[in-house]
Amino acid sequence: MKAIILAAGKGSRMQSDLQKVMHPMLGKPILQYVVEAAQEAGCDDITVVVGKDGEAVRKELGAVCDGVHFAVQDEPLGTGHAVLAGAGRVTDNDEVLVLCGDMPLITSDFIRELMKFKRDNFSEAVVAAIYRDELGDFGRVYDDNSYFIEIVEARDIKNHPTTKWANTGIYTFRGRSLLRALGMMNNNNAQREYYLTDVPKIISEDGKNVQVFRSRAPMSVFTGINTQEHLAEAAAHMRSRINAGHMANGVRMLDPAATYIDDGIKIARGVVIYPNVILEGACEIAAGAIIGTGCHLTDTTVGENTHVRQSVAHSAKIGANCEVGPFAYLRPGAILGNDCRVGNFVEVKNANLADGVKMAHLAYIGDADVGQNVNFSCGAITANYDGSKKHRTKIGDNAFIGSNVNLIAPVEIGADAIIAAGSTITDTVPPCALGIARERQCIKPGYSKK
Repeated sequence: MKAIILAAGKGSRMQSDLQKVMHPMLGKPILQYVVEAAQEAGCDDITVVVGKDGEAVRKELGAVCDGVHFAVQDEPLGTGHAVLAGAGRVTDNDEVLVLCGDMPLITSDFIRELMKFKRDNFSEAVVAAIYRDELGDFGRVYDDNSYFIEIVEARDIKNHPTTKWANTGIYTFRGRSLLRALGMMNNNNAQREYYLTDVPKIISEDGKNVQVFRSRAPMSVFTGINTQEHLAEAAAHMRSRINAGHMANGVRMLDPAATYIDDGIKIARGVVIYPNVILEGACEIAAGAIIGTGCHLTDTTVGENTHVRQSVAHSAKIGANCEVGPFAYLRPGAILGNDCRVGNFVEVKNANLADGVKMAHLAYIGDADVGQNVNFSCGAITANYDGSKKHRTKIGDNAFIGSNVNLIAPVEIGADAIIAAGSTITDTVPPCALGIARERQCIKPGYSKK
């Protein structure tokens, strides 16, 4: 089965420099959802029709969707003209599905039902219609016991019978009928454009079987995006769909409406997610983890039974049985082993923390390799930047770093070493040694009375 997806519109109503179909929605461009639904439904040859300024669509979509072909509609001369531009790979015996690239909520289940209807009725073409109480700007679909009569645009509805069936903009065709009808289109209208809505009528007038598929899918499935408001509406529907899938698999969400999870994120059974959580990119959350209120995790893995509270993590790896936050910041390259504690106002960047590391509060660990069971006291930092280059700090197992310690990289702290509070360490501290680097205390009695 082949698919032609129309994605040539600029989307000026979006008030954005970004191509309409490339606006992100829960981790993917709008268009990617449409392509993936077609692929899941069995389309093995997909052509995306872009405008002459669609190079960004080619580049970005081509990087994430395998096997997609692209065609260019040089001028915006209507939907029929766009399908004509994308029909170069269509042959006479193909089954061809036409989809709109700005309908990200379309499902593979709907596509399969539509194609089954076409095959069961031996149709040369099928128009997908949806029941709406208020049709607004939707085109009206007229049929006689499912046999197609015509599609009438909303602006031309005067003197036509009342109907509640709206055109979804989704069609299926047999290849030879589509190619013949595309060649017979004309642009005898006020806009001087070629309309795809004329194609089913041309095929019907040619004596071929054209039917109307009256879908009972939720209206949200056919949400088209033309404005930022439409995008937010579609995202809300998609968020509900994504969250429902996770909950069906055993994830507990205290408030699904206030939980924002990108499509494709992996969450194991038994995870608990509090309200106002954002999970973006390629996150993976293991069984038993708790993601607390206000967390924002991007491209981050969280191990089993780990609890993350009110924290931000980007491109980080958190082991099992860890405690993170509140108000921790794990920057790219932060790797936490098992049983670690990274507490409030602790920042970790490009650092490897082995099992059992504890840094309870007010610490910065950047560009470091930290051994097992190391304890960082309040205010301890690695000074990793000398003004031009970054340097690494190495800390051995079981070392104890006292409060308000500065470790000036590059420097190495041996296993079981102790660094006295308030020290600024610039040289290697051997294993089991006590490192002290501070001025000796001096007392001057009665000084303040002078």
